[in-house]
Amino acid sequence: MTNEQRMLIRTPGSPWTAPEVVGYENENHLQEILAAQPGWIPGINEPAVTARELPTTAGPIDVCIVGSDGGLTVVECKLASNSEKRRMVVGQVIDYASAIWLGGPADFLCRWASRTGDDLADSLPDAVPALAANIEAARIDLCLAVDEIDDDLRRLVEYLNKATRADLRVTAVQLAYAKQGDVEVLVPSTYGGEIAETKARDAGLAKVSWTKESFLEALAGDADRLAAQRLCDLVEQADGPRRRPPLWFGARPGGGIYLHPGGGHKAPAWLFVNSRGELTITGTWTNWRDQLTNNSDGFEEFAALLGQDHRQQARGVQVSTLDLDVLWPVLLRCAQRLDELVVGSRDGRQ
Repeated sequence: MTNEQRMLIRTPGSPWTAPEVVGYENENHLQEILAAQPGWIPGINEPAVTARELPTTAGPIDVCIVGSDGGLTVVECKLASNSEKRRMVVGQVIDYASAIWLGGPADFLCRWASRTGDDLADSLPDAVPALAANIEAARIDLCLAVDEIDDDLRRLVEYLNKATRADLRVTAVQLAYAKQGDVEVLVPSTYGGEIAETKARDAGLAKVSWTKESFLEALAGDADRLAAQRLCDLVEQADGPRRRPPLWFGARPGGGIYLHPGGGHKAPAWLFVNSRGELTITGTWTNWRDQLTNNSDGFEEFAALLGQDHRQQARGVQVSTLDLDVLWPVLLRCAQRLDELVVGSRDGRQ
């Protein structure tokens, strides 16, 4: 049954008739609609931001989406009339995802800002550390956006979910479109979301946010639990502007606890549980580096304490190797300088 046969429209008092227009003008039209409202795609955590035609070394991504939890989704749009819909689209989304992974977080943030004019550190500040972790771990969801999901596309989605890791989501979204005068009609439906959720749940990787309690339970050692509890207490009790929640909890498994001492705008660091169950801390200077050229000393002291260079990629450090009495004042000073920088830059734009 075609779209024309199953979609009818009327105004009050008139008979049901087929819409004047059924279907998209072109794939660009489908891109535009999806980029404006990405929440139709399964697994997208709102608020989310989008970029169209995001450049990569493998070519431009039709629609790229970053969710509030740092989740990253690559979307390729194809119309039923496009003969490449079933085969080439799969290769394209995999190619784009591999290019993002190979380029790394800093390259992705740079390309995003260049394409959109939007700095993700401003639009989704707490998502950036988890986004970086997802890129490094190749946790990049794939979505095939079409005007009609057919049996062949369902088969491909089922197979890709079966063949990929439990923490990867492969979905299809159908947006059937019609227009009658000035009224536009959109009928969204999806496929693959429940399959991806089931495989994640079966593997114990259902996408839920950390809580303080679940984070502490995930740590393997009592010493790490005590250290995590102490750091969280210090962050929550610190004096400050209280512009944001002192602790922001990212999604499991890739996220962690993002530390905003005193409730400042920027989180200078985040805690996560590494693959051995150890408490690990990472500075966020990689994510804000382009913004902080006039405030390098804000991260310079913190990076030096971790044995790193704030001009290079941030790396995780086991908290057990650090003295918390030394770490805490350095972390607090860094947070205060970051907040001063953000407030100062915003005042300058007013």
